[in-house]
Amino acid sequence: MNAPVTRPPRPGLLRRLAARLRTIAGLVLHFLHPARFVLAPLLIVLLLAGVLLWLTGGLAYVAPFVYTLF
Repeated sequence: MNAPVTRPPRPGLLRRLAARLRTIAGLVLHFLHPARFVLAPLLIVLLLAGVLLWLTGGLAYVAPFVYTLF
């Protein structure tokens, strides 16, 4: 008979949150370089759009507004 397939355990909530924070910190440090500071407005608009969609849960009346931005 076949042995049951075991999956590796998923990382805990704190580990996933720490990994996301490391990614965000890396992006912030990358954009703080003087030559890349020009891209800050783009990053701010993307972050605001992401926060808007996250807070509203991607509601249907918000999506057309975000689509017009891009």
